[in-house]
Amino acid sequence: MNYTTTYILDKDYFLESYEQSLPLSNRKQPKYGLILLLVALALFSILKLQNNYVGYFLFALALLEMVAYRYQKAWWVARQRLSRAAGHEVELKIDEQGISTTANGKTRTLAWTNISKTVSTEKGLVLVTNKGYRHYLSNAILNDQVREFILAQKKQKPL
Repeated sequence: MNYTTTYILDKDYFLESYEQSLPLSNRKQPKYGLILLLVALALFSILKLQNNYVGYFLFALALLEMVAYRYQKAWWVARQRLSRAAGHEVELKIDEQGISTTANGKTRTLAWTNISKTVSTEKGLVLVTNKGYRHYLSNAILNDQVREFILAQKKQKPL
């Protein structure tokens, strides 16, 4: 199997990538424990230690954690759009050795042996590496034959 295609890393691709990868993420809900700890420490600092600066700082950190959770999707997409590869064409090659991408003159290869599992989603495939990193491939850039080839390389895990 030798498959080559190109696609553009645009806002729509980043949004789809985020939405399809989120169920595999550990950020499905806010860090309530951290927020409560920060608020408790802030109250302790203000009321018992009489140190308002530290207390207000801890309150601000708790508020920042809540805002970060609320806007995590927009923040992630914005960070991706600021990357060097954003808006550029990416060449995707899939063969018996693995998957390689070339963007801005840099080639990155992901060997099949470095992929621990492949998860099929509604709109694409999420490849999880042995180190836990997730790589998303949209169905829009894959045909059925290539999709089946990728799934055959690693046993598919249900979402």
